[in-house]
Amino acid sequence: MLSRMTPVLMCMLLLFAGCLSPESVDRWTPHGEPLDNVRVQDFTLTSSDGTSWTYSDEAANTTLAIAFLFTNCLDICPIVTHNMKWVKSQLSEDELNKTTFMTITVDPWRDNVTVLHDWKTGTNSEWAHLTSSSNESDSPSMNALQNVWINFGVGLTIEEYENNSSARHHPDDYTVNHETGTILVDRFGYQRVWWGDNDWVLDLFLEDLRYLNTL
Repeated sequence: MLSRMTPVLMCMLLLFAGCLSPESVDRWTPHGEPLDNVRVQDFTLTSSDGTSWTYSDEAANTTLAIAFLFTNCLDICPIVTHNMKWVKSQLSEDELNKTTFMTITVDPWRDNVTVLHDWKTGTNSEWAHLTSSSNESDSPSMNALQNVWINFGVGLTIEEYENNSSARHHPDDYTVNHETGTILVDRFGYQRVWWGDNDWVLDLFLEDLRYLNTL
C-alpha cells in the first residue's frame, strides 16, 4: 500500500513546493552579498525620454538588475555601466525577455531628463535611466525618488566644496557620496543580491543573474 502511495505523495509535494514563497524554498547562496529579501515597493519615476516609468508595469515578473549612479561620477560609474552592458550582451533572447536592466540616479539635482538622455546615448546603455521630474526637495517626484533610495538602502551624502555661496535649496558646487552598488531583484520582487561598485566579478555576477532567472 505504501509503495503505491509514494508516487502520489511525491507529486503532491512537487505541487505544494510551487505554492511556497521563494524565500522558504530557495536555499541558494549567491556569489555576491546576499540580501535579506526586502520586498521592492512599487514606484514611479521619470525616464530619460521624459515619460513615467512604473516598476509594476515595466519590470513585473522579471529579474531586475538595478545600478545606482550619477553622471558626474567619472571613475566607477562608467565602469559599472560597461559591466552592465557586458552582462546584457551575454544573455540569450529568452534570458533577455526575463531580465530588466535599470539605472537610477543618486544626483537628481544635476541628472535631469536631458542629462540622463545624453549619458544613456553616450554610453550606449540601452535600458531605462530614471530620475525625478523636479529637483525641488518637497516635490512629489523627489519624494518618490528618495523613497526608492530608502527601499534599496542607498546611503547618500552631499559634500559641498569650500567657498560655495549658493543661496538655492541645494548647493551648486558639490559631490555625491553614495554607499550602494548594483542590486539583483528576483521576479517575485525580492532584493536578493548586492554587488559593490568595486567588487564586480563579471562571470560571477552573470551566474547570479542567470540563477534568479530560473526561479
